[in-house]
Amino acid sequence: MGEAATAEVEVIRSEEVRSHGGPVARTLSDAPSHRVLLLELTPGRELPPHRPPSRLILCVLQGTAELLTGDTTRWLLAGEVATVPAGIARGVRCPAGRLVALAIVAPPPSADDHLGDESVAWPVPSPGPDPAAVIRSEHRELISGVAHLGLLAQRLSGGGVDQLEGEIRTAIEFLEHELLPHARAEERLIYPKVERVLRAEGQATAAMEYDHRRIEGLAADLGRAAAAEHSDEARGLLQQLATTVQLHFDKEEELYLPLLSRLGPEERQAMVRSLRGGHPEEPTPRQGAGKGDGDKGDTR
Repeated sequence: MGEAATAEVEVIRSEEVRSHGGPVARTLSDAPSHRVLLLELTPGRELPPHRPPSRLILCVLQGTAELLTGDTTRWLLAGEVATVPAGIARGVRCPAGRLVALAIVAPPPSADDHLGDESVAWPVPSPGPDPAAVIRSEHRELISGVAHLGLLAQRLSGGGVDQLEGEIRTAIEFLEHELLPHARAEERLIYPKVERVLRAEGQATAAMEYDHRRIEGLAADLGRAAAAEHSDEARGLLQQLATTVQLHFDKEEELYLPLLSRLGPEERQAMVRSLRGGHPEEPTPRQGAGKGDGDKGDTR
């Protein structure tokens, strides 16, 4: 009996629910008392406002949903749930990205219940305050101080700390009274909101991919500087590469790699096989290999 029950289990990943322009509504359960739908909407697509005699429970699984109830709109992120009483006009649309949501309607509405309600319309959007513009403005105010840190580092290469004591003290005051307070404010006010959106929209690894593109650019610049025999420029690029790569490795190993332990064993095994070029066996160290040499998998 257990085997038969297991055979009936269907696992649906959100990436398997794909539309081809219009909304997707996949019925997962249809009973006289309720209907369960898996919805997928792309930007600009919507379930138009309608007024069915059914209660709606909407659970956002991925992305952001704009939910119209009566004459009010609410924005829901992944992990948030809304309930709409029967007889209340409702509509759902995707403002950006990709929306995947679970909808439970009870009782199941008829085809006529989904006809649009002309008495209800989406409100005209009005631009609100932009916190990103505030942060960008602060960055522009801070960037001159950050640039001075780099210039000071170059000057230190030609003289002792005692010769630049006053400027170093000024740099420390800039860090303590301007840059670090800015960073703490971001952690308190901005990052929690960004994290909510990242949970909804994904792209949590976009910052790491940006590092990769940055490293590629620095490597290309270094090649050009070396070909032109610009030693000062090459020295600066090498320093940037060393710092950027080390920080990137630190972020990967401290923040990202531990998360892989939350994957299932089969998925982890498949990843290991791919990282090792299709060979799941442990690599055999070469004779005479030093520490760390020969114990790395093929990461092609």
